[in-house]
Amino acid sequence: MKLGILGGTFDPIHCGHLIIAEEVRVRLGLDRVSFIPAGEPWLREGGGIASGEHRLQMVRLAISSNPFFELSTIELEHQGPSYSIDTITQLRDELGPDAELYFIIGPDALRQLPLWKEPGRILELSRVVAVRRPEYSPDLASLDSAIPGASSQIIPIETPWIEVSSTEVRNRIRDGLSIRYLVPEAVERYIREHGLYLPPSGQKKQKSSDERLLEIVKERALIRGEFTLSSGLVSPYYFDLRRVTLWPEGAHLIGRRVLELTRGVDAIGGMMIGADPIVASVALVSQMEGKPIPAFIVRTEPKKHGTQNFIEGELTKGSRVAIIDDVITTGGSILRAIEVVEGEGCRVVKVIAILDRKQGGSEELKRRGYDFTALLVADEGGEVGIA
Repeated sequence: MKLGILGGTFDPIHCGHLIIAEEVRVRLGLDRVSFIPAGEPWLREGGGIASGEHRLQMVRLAISSNPFFELSTIELEHQGPSYSIDTITQLRDELGPDAELYFIIGPDALRQLPLWKEPGRILELSRVVAVRRPEYSPDLASLDSAIPGASSQIIPIETPWIEVSSTEVRNRIRDGLSIRYLVPEAVERYIREHGLYLPPSGQKKQKSSDERLLEIVKERALIRGEFTLSSGLVSPYYFDLRRVTLWPEGAHLIGRRVLELTRGVDAIGGMMIGADPIVASVALVSQMEGKPIPAFIVRTEPKKHGTQNFIEGELTKGSRVAIIDDVITTGGSILRAIEVVEGEGCRVVKVIAILDRKQGGSEELKRRGYDFTALLVADEGGEVGIA
């Protein structure tokens, strides 16, 4: 018997989980895929996880139409933190030595595998199926250096990839946005009927991340006067966005919001100095969510000591990269960062600015075919709004 194992908090389960499970089942000829909601995940402390019963029912509804999918409560019945090795060991004991176990994980989990409890033992008891998005290949050499022989037990499989996450679903519910087509219809109905992921009863509806960010920018960053910008243009106002990106609440809001926009990238970076605090915030928030995205900075000139590199931080050749800056005017700094990153053999798949001054930069990026998004936009007089 060939059994696929797909674990996770499923808080909530979404269509991306189902697409991955079905693709792996068909490609490997699995008899069944077992969905295993986590009890108390050790890599995700806090964060308002929905009750085990709610998550269990949502998974049951999501998989009910597929006869090859099954639900396991093995981790929900376990007291204390959930560890994959304990689950796989129990399944091996129950199913016997002849069963073939295929443990399905994503690219972020694969990078974290050396940090897991007894990763070598996981690879002894099961084959690890590393699902990957198109044009991304796992760094098996680095994994072998951390866990000798790991690559021989890993099966990379390219699956259809949709940019959706449970975090994004929860945030959209909190902000009053639609989740239709991100989760199965039955799951959407269950969430609505049980009021999941909403602010507590009686509490004022929370502002969206962009609404609160707009308030902070107006309060802290907008300065009136006569200023010469880095582009050489003269402006009657100036946005000192480091007063936002280095402010604790601003850093957290930006880190969370940018992470939502960069799901599926392998790294995020930008030009010093504007991007420094932003990419650090994104890296930190991604680590807190258990799906770390490495960050890097592009220097204006090579270091004059040490490595003498243009790029500082983690950037692997072939990576899908997001480039970010605090403010875009004519786009010079972002275009320079793109030039350096593409020169390293990477692909820029997303470009983000916190604030777009609408003075040609964003238009030039779109003209060149880059996927550009701004969170906020300013007009010639310095009036700011949500983009």
